[in-house]
Amino acid sequence: MASKGSAALSLGLGAAILYLGAHAVTGRQGLVAYVDLQAQERVLVGQLTALQAEQAALEARAGRLKESTLDLDYLDERARVLLAAGDEHELVFALEN
Repeated sequence: MASKGSAALSLGLGAAILYLGAHAVTGRQGLVAYVDLQAQERVLVGQLTALQAEQAALEARAGRLKESTLDLDYLDERARVLLAAGDEHELVFALEN
C-alpha cells in the first residue's frame, strides 16, 4: 500500500511540476511572453528615437522663425515653397526631400 501511495504522490507531484513548468514557459507572464515583450520594446525604442530626431528637427525649424532669431532667408524660402510664389523672371525647381 505504501508503494501505491508514494507512486500516486510522485505522479501528482510530477504532473504539478510539468504543469507549472509549461505555464512558466508559455503562460501570460512566461518566457515566451517575456521574449515577445523585449522585441516589442526594441521596436518602440527605435520609434521613440526616430520621433525624438523628428522633434529636434521641427524645433530647429521653429527656432529659425522666432522673432528674436528670425532667419529672413529661411522665411523667404518657406513662403515661396508654401505659396508657390516667385518672380516672373525666376525659374523655380521643386525638389522632393
